[in-house]
Amino acid sequence: MRSLRRALLILVLVILAVPALYGLAALILGSLPAPHRDPLPGKDTVPVYLLSNGWHVWLALPVKEGEGEQATDWTEWLPPTDFAADVSGRDYIAFGWGDRAFYLHTRRPADFRPDLALFALLGRGPAAMHVMRLPEPDPTDGDVRRIDADPLQYHALVSYIRRGFALGPDGRPQQITGAAYSGTDAFYQAVGRYSPLRTCNEWIGAALRSAALRAGLWTPFPFGLMN
Repeated sequence: MRSLRRALLILVLVILAVPALYGLAALILGSLPAPHRDPLPGKDTVPVYLLSNGWHVWLALPVKEGEGEQATDWTEWLPPTDFAADVSGRDYIAFGWGDRAFYLHTRRPADFRPDLALFALLGRGPAAMHVMRLPEPDPTDGDVRRIDADPLQYHALVSYIRRGFALGPDGRPQQITGAAYSGTDAFYQAVGRYSPLRTCNEWIGAALRSAALRAGLWTPFPFGLMN
């Protein structure tokens, strides 16, 4: 009987220790900046933004940027007709990545469902890309972080985001029909699977690190990105 009690106590301690150690690792690694650099001197910079709702972060870029062969025009990949509302005048486009089922059914924290969260943590379902058209964000908003990227850093972000879409036979993103929070956003099939190590916010952190922009070493939570 004592052996059984001891085993149960050890099991309980392990169950309690895992989330505590996870949170501690997230706090430490999210506070330590990954290698990054300032924009190259003498180069124009592109303002990109991080947007947070307190538990999820999106990366917002200009819809159109640059000229000639170096130009980026997201409407060629994600046309305005993908959105139910008129998105003209919304000059920024924001991207977020995550578990498809959790994403589609959890618009707000009030929509949280433990079963969907557990399913996502187990990495059982496919991923989705959430895309929003919006005006240029206000950097004075406490839930917004502005980042100035030089052309090399900006194009690294663009390449990273494009690799996150699961493309169809025509080489274009595959929209998830009927899935949206409003008329100015849409969902698309994405590559990869959500896990405790690769969360929606860590996907954003990896994007910033790929472009040598400031982010935490590991960013499963927003504070490793927004602070």
